[in-house]
Amino acid sequence: MALTGDVADEAETFLRLVQPEIPGAYRLAGYLLGDVCEAEDATQDALEKAWQAWPGLRQSGSFGAWFDRIVANLCRDRLRSRSRVRNLELDDELASAPQARDPFRDALARDEMSRLVRKLPPDQQIVVALRYWRDLSLEQTAERLQVPVGTVKSRLYYAMRTLRSELDAQSRETRR
Repeated sequence: MALTGDVADEAETFLRLVQPEIPGAYRLAGYLLGDVCEAEDATQDALEKAWQAWPGLRQSGSFGAWFDRIVANLCRDRLRSRSRVRNLELDDELASAPQARDPFRDALARDEMSRLVRKLPPDQQIVVALRYWRDLSLEQTAERLQVPVGTVKSRLYYAMRTLRSELDAQSRETRR
């Protein structure tokens, strides 16, 4: 099926704007979700959602922030649904089978701070990832999440307080 002229032009414009955003979106999803398969699924879902909502985007200059917001919201939904999903342990034979390498899971397993961040509530995980991992300003983070800057500051404050407390507790344990 061939696309008509207007649809083909829209598709070409969409692809031109989204292609540079995909690697960052995938890394953000991987950092937040800690799993390569979930990161791929979230990125694909974000692409689909962005394409469906594309006609409603008023300013193509804000495409990156808009797409990041879609990725962050999808990741937050996935993180929230994890608490409602019950995981089953694999039997020893399946658990010992060679697994495909997951670069996100491997990197996050080696990184203590990332392990602690994953324990935070989803909204706090997202602001920490956008602010410190993606190195966005408070204003850019607020824009991507469509929340006031004060909300971003509050979420960061409580996230940092929790992380500091966890690190202090670990430090006290290692001194014993």
